[in-house]
Amino acid sequence: MEANARERDRTLSVNSAFALLRSLIPTEPKERKLSKIEVLRLASSYISHLNSVCEARKRGGNESTPCEDRVGGAKVCTFCLTNKRRKAK
Repeated sequence: MEANARERDRTLSVNSAFALLRSLIPTEPKERKLSKIEVLRLASSYISHLNSVCEARKRGGNESTPCEDRVGGAKVCTFCLTNKRRKAK
């Protein structure tokens, strides 16, 4: 019974952490529920995107599509594409 209680607590803790991480990642549409693997993949992508934004600011580059500038346009960044679509509207 103690092991089951610890496992429930661990599961609750992991699920709470995913819920928090899920709330911090911008998604389209905003109410879309992401799976745990999608949360991890998007979090990794978002961290890379934010790193590119920081690098672009340091060198005075284009902040609207910093990931394209970083790799010569070869990489498709979900967050840069979303910014382009918003600006196009």
